[in-house]
Amino acid sequence: MGSVGVYVRVDRRLLEEFTRLAHSLGMSRSEAIRRAMEMFLERSRGESVTSRMRGLVKSKLSLKELEEVYLVYKL
Repeated sequence: MGSVGVYVRVDRRLLEEFTRLAHSLGMSRSEAIRRAMEMFLERSRGESVTSRMRGLVKSKLSLKELEEVYLVYKL
């Protein structure tokens, strides 16, 4: 599957803030946009990384606790 370019119009301040955050997390703006799109699709399907992992690992943590751990780990 090949990559394609996408042109999106956004408010300048939104783009600047998004870019600063992406760079502070060690990502390019393109990588952050790809991840945001993936997260949007997962949430739209009612999925999350931790809910998909739930079947792979046994945990004493609740799904909410796993989500929090995942979010902290990502930063």
